[in-house]
Amino acid sequence: MARSFTFNLPRLRESGPTCQVVIKPSEPVIEKFKSENKKIPRVSVLALIDTGASTTAVSHRVVKKLKLVPRGTVQVYTSHKKPEIRNEFDISLAFDARTCLTIVKVLDASLQNHDIDCLIGRDVLDHGVLTYNGPKKQVRLTF
Repeated sequence: MARSFTFNLPRLRESGPTCQVVIKPSEPVIEKFKSENKKIPRVSVLALIDTGASTTAVSHRVVKKLKLVPRGTVQVYTSHKKPEIRNEFDISLAFDARTCLTIVKVLDASLQNHDIDCLIGRDVLDHGVLTYNGPKKQVRLTF
């Protein structure tokens, strides 16, 4: 059954489509923590839904807090049009307790000058439907 999330955002035009998400390590890492009776790290952050981003990204703060280990590196092209090498990580991304993508490949990003710690890219949006309703100042995600 599809799950929908409607975000009422009075400053939608100024701030963009944002939502709260919970980020944890990927499901295989969580299973390892459980087998070792370790606490599963998690962080709730503000995310910007970015249809211009092909890949989801998280801030360096999230990487440090969750003690994520890079799975490799990848070359990306940012809005500066210059290629950059970024670390790649596996995470779990949850919109609520019942809607979670268990393995999402994300990149690290320099988001320290922004109010967000996650950019939700088209790789995540590809799993659902995004509706941007400017007149009502609402965004709806359905998975």
